[in-house]
Amino acid sequence: MSAWRVLRRAGRLLGLIIWALRRGGAEHIAELTAAPPEPAADARVRDWYRRVLDCIGVRVAVSGERLRGPCLVVGNHISWLDILVLGSALPVVFLSKSEIGRWPVVGRLARAGGTLFIARGRAGAARRSIEEIERALGRGQSVLVFPEGTTGDGRRVGRFYPRLFAAAIESGCPVRPVALRYPHPAGVHPQAPYTGGDLLVPSVLRVLGCRDLRAEVRVGPPLAAAGRERRELAEEARAFVAAAAEG
Repeated sequence: MSAWRVLRRAGRLLGLIIWALRRGGAEHIAELTAAPPEPAADARVRDWYRRVLDCIGVRVAVSGERLRGPCLVVGNHISWLDILVLGSALPVVFLSKSEIGRWPVVGRLARAGGTLFIARGRAGAARRSIEEIERALGRGQSVLVFPEGTTGDGRRVGRFYPRLFAAAIESGCPVRPVALRYPHPAGVHPQAPYTGGDLLVPSVLRVLGCRDLRAEVRVGPPLAAAGRERRELAEEARAFVAAAAEG
């Protein structure tokens, strides 16, 4: 890992974060959460994700059908990088645990990206999350969730918990499965996964020092959700993601 590469990229990244904090105020958030959202606000978010990826040297390749209309997007979860990669590739907002919204800097960036927050472990939290997703779908936004509930090592896709699929079933919006890979001769790039005992800052520094980090996003076909069972829909979406991500 080149110390000079890390320092150079870290300096550029800091500049992008400062820019986002200045531009991502109340007016921007109001535009992003309008019904329908203001296209310029969404474009600013997508552009910022792309600038960050360019800054840290991550190349992204996207295949499959583009998203059309609001949908519930579900995918595998490997790293904090997933937000940047998928946010740059797809017009989506994310669902995240409420603790992140209280983190300094990161929480403000998440809100500026239109993130929806879930208070996990509290009574009624899942129902409130489903309703929040339905409101976003209703105003024309696609919402991306990670149904595994945690990150994995990128070699195997875990079980998709079905509860949040209710938002698609109840709203009548389709589900779009999305598979994410960080390819490497060894299978998965060793610096990409961010799991269990990893610490954020060392992980970020490792990524900043990489020369050859690539991400592949494969978007699956729409899965009709109206009238379906949650578990059946979750298993069908996972089957696509597993076949594309584990191959």
